[in-house]
Amino acid sequence: MIELTEHEPSGSIRLSVEERDSIMRLMPRATVTPVANESDLYSINPKNYVGLITTGSQTIQIKPKIGIERTFFLLSYALNPKQWRNDPVAIKDDTTLNEVLAVVFCRRARQALRRHVLHGYVETDDSMHGLRGRVRFADQLRRHHRMTVPLEVTYDEHTVDILENQLLLAALDKLRRLQHLPSQTQQELARLRHTLHDVTLKQFHPRAVPRPSITRLNQHYEAALKFADLILRNRTLELDTGVSSGDSLLFDMADVFETFVHVALREALDLEQQTFPTASDIPALHLDRSGAVRLRPDISWWDGSECLLVGDIKYKRDEQGDGLQPDLYQVLAYAHAAQISNGTLIYAKSEVEETARHETIGGIDLYVEALHLDGSPAAILDEIAKIASKLSERRAAGRSRAA
Repeated sequence: MIELTEHEPSGSIRLSVEERDSIMRLMPRATVTPVANESDLYSINPKNYVGLITTGSQTIQIKPKIGIERTFFLLSYALNPKQWRNDPVAIKDDTTLNEVLAVVFCRRARQALRRHVLHGYVETDDSMHGLRGRVRFADQLRRHHRMTVPLEVTYDEHTVDILENQLLLAALDKLRRLQHLPSQTQQELARLRHTLHDVTLKQFHPRAVPRPSITRLNQHYEAALKFADLILRNRTLELDTGVSSGDSLLFDMADVFETFVHVALREALDLEQQTFPTASDIPALHLDRSGAVRLRPDISWWDGSECLLVGDIKYKRDEQGDGLQPDLYQVLAYAHAAQISNGTLIYAKSEVEETARHETIGGIDLYVEALHLDGSPAAILDEIAKIASKLSERRAAGRSRAA
């Protein structure tokens, strides 16, 4: 196994052309640099990526710089801020992120399935020699030209082969195909797979994983479904054939950090999703009067259609140009479009020093906040609370600006 660390270049690694190309497709922002005077030796810098990938004969494990425990905290808190304390895992020096995720998913799935496998009604079309449900008259006449057996019918079947169980099974199957999981975890995954033996194994595209509505009937599945969603939305499943994406579980720490900070700030501010939406769900915010240039800030606070506060979340500084400046330009554009007097840029602590304030010529104040990730979960959430308090003050101070 090849062991790498996030944002650190490796030594010389021997790769075939196919393995090199697969790694570059799996991690498009990573760098794979040829070693001078060698035809098959490369140095790999995984950049933001952490996790495990398998390609050809190579298995690559990438460790996060902030450690497995803190990384898993960011992931689990973002999934469910109310239940992250219920996911303690004994983490040793050689424990990997994939092992932790598999152990916690098994725990959540076992809790969901403890009483019984969830049943539900599924609408089924069938040809039968007796009447069940309702006749599909158009299909009946098209196929048989008269009302005779077999009958084309539609009926509701009470079954375990429902979406909730299909999602759990798909996540179990993906985890089972990961290499280097402890035998005890593999056995637990197999037992859970057997519990769902009457469920159809389906493949879900990571950009179109359905999310069942949580009701009184399936609420005991909620925690397990959140972890299944995290596993199935993993970007490595998007790749074409020729790459062993099914044996990979890869995370972009920039996405992990941005999602955590947004969720944690919303919790600290005690706001609803509609008031403090994700970037993909914000109301219309445009840089130009014609509405051609759409903006999607990571942080935005709304009162109906009025934007009261904007900001952005960055795990790493922009590597192009002069580092911090392009990110400040971006926040300046957000504040200008929202016609408010300030904007906030939040970095992981390793990227900037302590907080800063930049008074721009146009009258918009740009604030830079540094979030430390080297403390305990409680310490990280305490820093989030302090940043949230500053955001609340900036929202109140943001005055309307002339268009």
